[in-house]
Amino acid sequence: MNSITIGAFEAKTHFSQLLIEVEKGNVIHVTRRGKPIARISSEEFGKKESGQNTLKNIAKRRKNINSKEKFTSNEILTFRDEGRK
Repeated sequence: MNSITIGAFEAKTHFSQLLIEVEKGNVIHVTRRGKPIARISSEEFGKKESGQNTLKNIAKRRKNINSKEKFTSNEILTFRDEGRK
């Protein structure tokens, strides 16, 4: 993994090329007037959850909601649509 240092103006001008470098595993350090202001690097954003696990988690959360009022689907859609007017 290499480290590349580049000025902000140059980084803006060559951003697409910098992204290619990041994909290769390089780290880009962006400076302004010689002072470091940002770092561009690749990282894993966490593993994706399967669709089935997502549905199970949603079902668990619904059971944990403490609500005295239960709304029908039509009422929920009405509430949603009120905010769009």
